[in-house]
Amino acid sequence: MKKIFIYILISFFFNTNLFADSLNEALLKAYNKNPKLNAERENINISEENINISKSDYLPSLTLSGSKSKEDTAKLTNQSGGETSVTDVDPLVTSLLIEQKLYDGARGADLEKSQLGLNIAKAKLLKVEQEILYQAVEAYTGLILANEKYSINQSNVDLLRRQVETDQARLERGQITSADLAQSESSLAGAFAKLIESENEVLTGKMLYENVIGSIDNAKDLNLKLNLNLKLPKNLTDANEISENKNPELIIAKLELIQSEYDIKISKADLGPSATLSFERSQVQDLSATYDEREKD
Repeated sequence: MKKIFIYILISFFFNTNLFADSLNEALLKAYNKNPKLNAERENINISEENINISKSDYLPSLTLSGSKSKEDTAKLTNQSGGETSVTDVDPLVTSLLIEQKLYDGARGADLEKSQLGLNIAKAKLLKVEQEILYQAVEAYTGLILANEKYSINQSNVDLLRRQVETDQARLERGQITSADLAQSESSLAGAFAKLIESENEVLTGKMLYENVIGSIDNAKDLNLKLNLNLKLPKNLTDANEISENKNPELIIAKLELIQSEYDIKISKADLGPSATLSFERSQVQDLSATYDEREKD
């Protein structure tokens, strides 16, 4: 039911004004600035680039290369031991290669896999959106609860402190015993312990709030008035239907299964034939003393 609640929470949040303004602002802040969400948004850009890379396999490739070398010969002899003419070479080699794949069984499967990768990235973004918004609501309400508990414990400490002061005066007048005063002091010590515990909960709640939503100046300024009017599923059948159609984890699992099937097709295609049309032109300058320039296709 948690996943269903998250989905309904997001749907109604973006279509109706269900929440008090401060919670509304907190959810928007988390939606726009949460680093985990921004990382998932960046993954969508990466998936789009992977599609462009897969599409490039259908385009011709162009390769340019060049080399320059120099060779100086001080002495050259023939097989009889006599000196022969020296030929120094200083060649410059340039080449141009154009290739176009005519047939490759893996190209289509790879492109389909990349397009599925984009859909998976979008589903993962939706999953993280739901998680972050759910965590934002928990952090917001949790900090309000921690502040309220701290205020209650603070009031309890003040009340018990006055009780101890009263009991001390009553003990001096002989109206109560030392045991009664000790009991009051024990209750005050217990109240102090709960106050310290609630103060730690406020600090923890504030850290969680800032981690999920963002910075907050004064935790006590959070609006306590929340008008929740969520429409939950009427029965288990409706809940299951929503989960089957909208649950991001189920969508991701189905898409990853299809991706695995494309991986099999790509592996099989690597064992099959492929056809490539290529054209290469090279040019050599200063090849030798006899040949100054040569072009070859």
